[in-house]
Amino acid sequence: MRHLTLALVLLAPPALAQSGLDPAVMEACIASGQGRACIGQGAEACMRAMPGGASTIGHAHCQDQERGWWDDQLNLLYHQRMVEARRIDAEPGIPGLPRRPSDVDALRAMQRAWIAYRDATCTFEELQWWGGTGASGAWLACDARVTAEQVLYLRAQLGG
Repeated sequence: MRHLTLALVLLAPPALAQSGLDPAVMEACIASGQGRACIGQGAEACMRAMPGGASTIGHAHCQDQERGWWDDQLNLLYHQRMVEARRIDAEPGIPGLPRRPSDVDALRAMQRAWIAYRDATCTFEELQWWGGTGASGAWLACDARVTAEQVLYLRAQLGG
């Protein structure tokens, strides 16, 4: 079904291709401390702002735009958290105690497990729309939501 999603987005009318998520909507929401309430706000604003935004193609386009924004945030935060993990791993151990397990290894394992969780969760949600035009939008909305939750988790781990 994800191939259908890509086809819908690529075949979207030119008006949709030129419309998209306003990053300021997402950034302002996050800055205001609304956390989970921010999930979906960018896609909703995108759909309201463009002609045909409430159509299946418009919905998929805007969900994909928000999913991409959250994915960019995730990559940035993961990199920042990895830098911090490497710093922690480089610290000397406490004499007389066993060496602390690696933060880098734990972060990498956590993220790999999260990717498997995201994919399984979103595939299940997509299947609830099997045979319908909403399947691609369901997968994109799930991917955006689950990725956003991971972003918020990693932000909290970095202290903000």
